[in-house]
Amino acid sequence: MDDRSRMQINQAGWNQRAQAHLGSSYYDLDSFRAGESSLRPLEVATIGDVSGKDVLNLQCHIGVNAISWARQGANVTAVDFAESALEIGRGLAKDLDVNVNFVQANVYDLPGVLEGSFDVVYADQGTLYYLPDLSAWAKVIAHFLKPGGIFHIVEIHPILGAFDEVDGEMRLRTYPITNGPHEYVISDTYGDEYGDVQEIEPYTSYTWRWTIPDVMMALIQAGLQIESFTEEPVDCRQRFSSMVRDDEGKGLWRLPGDPLPMSWACSARKPA
Repeated sequence: MDDRSRMQINQAGWNQRAQAHLGSSYYDLDSFRAGESSLRPLEVATIGDVSGKDVLNLQCHIGVNAISWARQGANVTAVDFAESALEIGRGLAKDLDVNVNFVQANVYDLPGVLEGSFDVVYADQGTLYYLPDLSAWAKVIAHFLKPGGIFHIVEIHPILGAFDEVDGEMRLRTYPITNGPHEYVISDTYGDEYGDVQEIEPYTSYTWRWTIPDVMMALIQAGLQIESFTEEPVDCRQRFSSMVRDDEGKGLWRLPGDPLPMSWACSARKPA
């Protein structure tokens, strides 16, 4: 099986997940419809003021972050390969009277589907693991950035893949972690809290594990210049049962004592 076929299988799975996420505590669509932003402090701190800027949100899923950026005054184009996810995003945007251009495409095919260039290209949590080719992905980003434009990513820290939770304690895994593709059977999908999973029809999923240097090198080789990098001891959801809510950051969780970085953010600019 080639990587394109694996991505098509993932696409079908994310169509299924999108329907489950209509009632997910992670997305909390009732609060979102009432005016709450889906953006977390690390995303806002990394990306900053987007008012009046043309923003391209890659792998947007159901589009809540894209809509939140549009609420802050950005001109947003949001892309995903899952048709069901985009249908939900379009419906949310219409109900909220927010203008977002949703585009259905595999991220690698986007230059043949979408015209134009952007001040900001953006990707966030959980997107890298579904990319089989970082070099090609980075070239897509560079293609869509205006000269002087900037790419921002906020992601789950890859070090978390080196740990299991055993009886409420973090234990280092004793087997090697390889890049992939890794094949899993998915039978539930995530919520905000550890116990908020929702059962779904089982499907096969393929992922790839990338290090932070892998990502940075791909961006540099695509002609972008790294401007900033940060690691934070917070996560966007309760990934392990021992995690506790962050009192200072809405929608964030952390391990007691902050023993590990749990998220990271990077910004890279296309030379003017």
